[in-house]
Amino acid sequence: MLATNGNLPYRVKESIWDTGERFAFTEGPDGLGSYWPVLYAVTRLRSSGHSFGTMLGKARAIALFHNWADQADIDILERVQGLSFFSLPEVEGLRRALQRSSEGSRRGGAYVTSKVWIDRCRIVSDYIDWHAGFGLAKLDRQDPSLREVRERLDDCREWLVDDLPTPVPSGREGLTEEAQVAVLRAIVPGSPNNPFEPRNQFRNFALVLCYYQLGLRLSESLVLKTPDLKLEGPTPIVLVERRADDPDDRRANQPLVKTKGRPLPVTKALALVLTQWVTEHRSDGDRYPGAKKHPYVFVSHFGTALTKSAVGLIFRTLRTCEGVPANFSAHLLRHTWNDRFSKLASEAELRDAVEKQIRNFLMGWSDTSEQGATYAKRATQEEADRLMLRMQQAVVGGA
Repeated sequence: MLATNGNLPYRVKESIWDTGERFAFTEGPDGLGSYWPVLYAVTRLRSSGHSFGTMLGKARAIALFHNWADQADIDILERVQGLSFFSLPEVEGLRRALQRSSEGSRRGGAYVTSKVWIDRCRIVSDYIDWHAGFGLAKLDRQDPSLREVRERLDDCREWLVDDLPTPVPSGREGLTEEAQVAVLRAIVPGSPNNPFEPRNQFRNFALVLCYYQLGLRLSESLVLKTPDLKLEGPTPIVLVERRADDPDDRRANQPLVKTKGRPLPVTKALALVLTQWVTEHRSDGDRYPGAKKHPYVFVSHFGTALTKSAVGLIFRTLRTCEGVPANFSAHLLRHTWNDRFSKLASEAELRDAVEKQIRNFLMGWSDTSEQGATYAKRATQEEADRLMLRMQQAVVGGA
């Protein structure tokens, strides 16, 4: 078992460089960056273009590996680069350690989900393989022990990832129509059902509407900048852009767009809500001081860019409202968007291939067929725009 959180010798630290790039590294017992984990992060993670979120997750798994070895009095450098590796009982102990919640976990439970555990085991397996490469490089290719060493390494890695459980699909569906009505009633500014302070009601109204109407991921609304809102003219749109390592973003837990950037058409009603939020509410220096110092659309009551944890609190608060389910979240609204899209596509009698292309475009997912996407790009976007507007108009009564 690992030591208590306060006694872990290896910890993950995050830094933001002057360029805006974010970097995660493992700090050792001496309070400095631990050489081998940092070298791995620089040469294998940063150089490969991994997102900061991916880098952070891998760094945490590697820190857990080093903490396990420290508790077991095992010298990783000696074992791995010395090419003796680990015994089966040791690997079983390592797997148990990787299954436990790490420092700073907000889940509160003793164990992580099966998906997180599987990812950790695979990350550590890859790290061991990388580490072993330095020891293998010292052996002559004709060395008779080379084959045996490689077999030991393969065994060690196989033990680590063997018989891991298959994650069970959540089977999550979107909100029922009754629950959708309850949510919309709860977010209307001035409504007796609205659980928020009056000064934040319009912000939360605009934010939740973006999730509901546009099917955005949680982070996608938080990276929106005011220049991304093209709300004037006959065809208002919102631009979702990928901006990893954005120098404007000083949030500790940077929200990232995981999907493809894309323009999303919006109804005049939603465009009006966003325009009111930006011009009448966000610009109010008394309510949101400091909001003019950065370009992000959604801000905290301090005027700083809104954080993922703050959005989480908004959704937890809405769960207390009558008719709103206990699992209500931004991701559940994304499921709801897909349910509504499927119903509309069925009513429009779209062919499956066309429906898939349009859905992938609006959700920012990659195309399954590059050639088909190339030939149908314009038609796909036009049909996507038309259906997106119809979905929104069905909610706001054709505005």
